[in-house]
Amino acid sequence: MQFILMLVICFSAIAGSASAPAGRAQAPSGAIAEATLYSRKIQPLFDNRCLACHSCFNAPCQLNLQNFEGFQRGANKLNVYDGTRLKSVEPSRIWIDAHADEWRKRGFYEVSTSKDPDQNLFFQITQLRATAKNAKVTKQVSESQVCAQTMADYQLLAKNSPELGMPYGFPALNAAELATLKGWVKAGSPGPNAEELKSQNTPSAELQSQVREWEEFLNQETLRQKLVSRYLYEHLFLAHIYFPEKSEEFFRLVRSKQTCALGVQEIATRRPNDNPGTAKFWYCLKKFPGTVVKKTHIPYQWSPAKLARYKELFLAEAWKVSALPSYDPGVAENPFVAFKDIPVKARYQFLLDDAQYQVSTFIKGPVCNGSMAVNSIQEQFYVFFLNPSSDNMVLSEKYADKAANLLMMPGVWGSDVDVKETPLFYKKLVDHREKYRKLRTDEMAKLRPDGYALKDVWDGGGFNPNATLTVLRHDDNAVVMKGAVGDLSKTVFMLDYPLFERLVYNLVVNFDVFGNVSHQLLTRVYMDMIRMEAEELFLTFLPSEERLSYRRAWYRGLLAQAKMAYVFPTVGSAEPTGIKFNEDNHTKKQFVQKVLFFHQNESVRGAWDFINWKNLEVPDSMQGQWKVQGLDKELRKIAAVKAEASLPFSQFFPDLALLNIKTAKGLKIYSLIHNKEHENISWILGESLRMDPKNDTLTVREGVWGSYPNMIFNVKENELAAFAIQVRGMKSPEDYQNLVTRYGLRRSNAKFWSFYDDMHSAMRKSDPVNFGFLDLTRYEMK
Repeated sequence: MQFILMLVICFSAIAGSASAPAGRAQAPSGAIAEATLYSRKIQPLFDNRCLACHSCFNAPCQLNLQNFEGFQRGANKLNVYDGTRLKSVEPSRIWIDAHADEWRKRGFYEVSTSKDPDQNLFFQITQLRATAKNAKVTKQVSESQVCAQTMADYQLLAKNSPELGMPYGFPALNAAELATLKGWVKAGSPGPNAEELKSQNTPSAELQSQVREWEEFLNQETLRQKLVSRYLYEHLFLAHIYFPEKSEEFFRLVRSKQTCALGVQEIATRRPNDNPGTAKFWYCLKKFPGTVVKKTHIPYQWSPAKLARYKELFLAEAWKVSALPSYDPGVAENPFVAFKDIPVKARYQFLLDDAQYQVSTFIKGPVCNGSMAVNSIQEQFYVFFLNPSSDNMVLSEKYADKAANLLMMPGVWGSDVDVKETPLFYKKLVDHREKYRKLRTDEMAKLRPDGYALKDVWDGGGFNPNATLTVLRHDDNAVVMKGAVGDLSKTVFMLDYPLFERLVYNLVVNFDVFGNVSHQLLTRVYMDMIRMEAEELFLTFLPSEERLSYRRAWYRGLLAQAKMAYVFPTVGSAEPTGIKFNEDNHTKKQFVQKVLFFHQNESVRGAWDFINWKNLEVPDSMQGQWKVQGLDKELRKIAAVKAEASLPFSQFFPDLALLNIKTAKGLKIYSLIHNKEHENISWILGESLRMDPKNDTLTVREGVWGSYPNMIFNVKENELAAFAIQVRGMKSPEDYQNLVTRYGLRRSNAKFWSFYDDMHSAMRKSDPVNFGFLDLTRYEMK
């Protein structure tokens, strides 16, 4: 079904037709210009119908259709997300690990098997949806692992499981679309011509000088520059880098075997901090070759101002490098060792400058979904940062040296962690972390004997809106927003430099999605440790007598309390705080409000959340600015309402629903995010046994804040009040289905793709830099 699915979504319809890739037989002459058929017809069809399933590692049968190279690569039956494998597997990253026929050696097989449409696997699976359109779909993509490899496989599938035709579970391609696809197959499924391929891989004329300038900067020969470039690369290898002059054109920062001017020959290593295998290599910008999908899209802007900022941060101060760090275990995976020569303040400020991007890398990437780490965080929480001038590592080089080796991470054991040794490795991580916690507490007592004060929270320098972030989780995926979004969160992260850097290295730089079960397990449990440390650092700003009660509220249950006592005993819980509170209770709320309304200015804290803020209160002196009006007034009625007995409606919503409101000025899209409450998030398994649904809420936010919508609602502006009334009146799953019947876009709706296209068009228009195609693999089945 995976492969079928892969075809299914692939070809449900962009009305226009399909066309032919270059490098294969040329399409017969006709009305359509053969030379550009693929780019004009086929890739747009893939984009608008197939990419809803066929992109990244969760693509059915790994068929990735973001560009022609992915189509040529074909399919593979290996499940990248196999969390039980005892041995790591060979990476299969499109555009990186292999090219052309090299994929055949890695188990990938062609899906376009013949010029005869009747014998073409790809076309037949797509056509199957149209001929068996009433076949009922009952399973999600992730539950369907059938990968047809031959026409014999297809015949069996068509007979026994006709519901697996593509696009899986959505309306079939129409006759014109199938005809276009059929003509393309008859032509030999050709791809882009040579001119188009050159254009796809060459920076636009207006960007070429900037690209050269950046590559020259990154490839200077001094030891300081080499170390800085390595640091930048390891933090930006997931970025979709763009320049403001042409913001729809994205680049990847890669290591190349030859100079950038001669053409990029990317060095494919499992991790960005693995040995490149050659003493001489170059950092180059490689143009992103395919269509952008939202689940992997993390845009990052470069400009002359950003280049000047890098030079100011890393090179203005006098510091020396005696020798470049190796790529050996114990060094490469530990940034506190590898980059010890770069001033800590520069490293920390670099992370803070673009904190939303950095946090997004371990929330969104590098695995498309984050099941091994994302289920270790709350559904919604705010993130603040310690002021660089207050960070222990910044203040004391001696302390930084002592802490470095205690901050070891699971990456030191690589992708194949011995299963038998896993408990010992886990204990070693805990022991090192506990020694570090004590070291940190002792140092803080010396440097901050009166405790942290409000000035110790980063204020964004008075202008940077990355100073407060909100993370919102949707099942095993999440999104990062600037500002305090949603009502007052249950927990709060306070990140200092060691916490921030470990998040990046544990979950991004050192993590290998192709690694074995023990590698993935240790990565997940270490994320637990970081989360608890971030919460603990936040609690140090509150009165000492209240810290334990907050901690107990966040980790309810006997088993969770026992784990906390063993793995995370209290340290420094009696240390004072330098913040004055007006009353003995609600100190978390008071602190958050002090940060947002008195410590951070309007430019930094961002727009107020008129829809969701209810427990979080604007000070009396600012009440004149609090005006809830327009659409916000109706949406506020369903936002941040606890699902207690009288208003349980939020319990029945999926993880992420999108609300399309048709207004006189065009389509406005809002995200309805289900915040599922937990008794605790202390364990990898059994999450459903630790839920606390009576405290569930919805966060409502304008924009598309998630990559995997479960439902789309379409409402006219004058219907919004009625929509809100019906939502508030929901008492059961049946009531939710009644809401879907009235306003929802079911996957069986004959006009599904028309609504879907309109939504994508509105998304692209409103936020072109962050635009990417959505993933429909988790869309509701009913």
